[in-house]
Amino acid sequence: MKIQFTLTAFALALFTVSCNHEAHKTAEAHEQHADAHDQDDHDHGDGDHDHAEAESEIPKVTLDNGKRWVANKETTEGIANMSELINKYDRANGDPKVLKAGLEEEFALIFERCTMTGESHNQLHNYLLPIHQELNDIDFSKTEELDELKAYLGTYSNYFE
Repeated sequence: MKIQFTLTAFALALFTVSCNHEAHKTAEAHEQHADAHDQDDHDHGDGDHDHAEAESEIPKVTLDNGKRWVANKETTEGIANMSELINKYDRANGDPKVLKAGLEEEFALIFERCTMTGESHNQLHNYLLPIHQELNDIDFSKTEELDELKAYLGTYSNYFE
């Protein structure tokens, strides 16, 4: 839980300092979501905990009146780099910790290089939140979980150009 909290805090810091003027409102929303998810009294042993309910709190990505949003080049490259890391990963002999570190580094660079503003920026954050959550929760030794992340990264071009 402490590692997840640290990663969440790191991501929130990136949200706050890396993106332009829209980041303040977005970071507050991310912080509220993280606070609700990472409370110390949050008991994962409770059978009543519903991950589907928690996932429904993440805003959905929407199109720009039926058109894809224009993303900055660095964001598009970062998503492509994450996909490439997964594609090149040797599932039989690869080190899941190395893969996770590489994906987290690329993810952090996306925020560091963020130059987007306005609604396209907000929609990018809506797209990235599930990736952040997945990177916290994923078991990279499980093929199906890695395939889900790969498939989600593949949806980037549905929303951004």
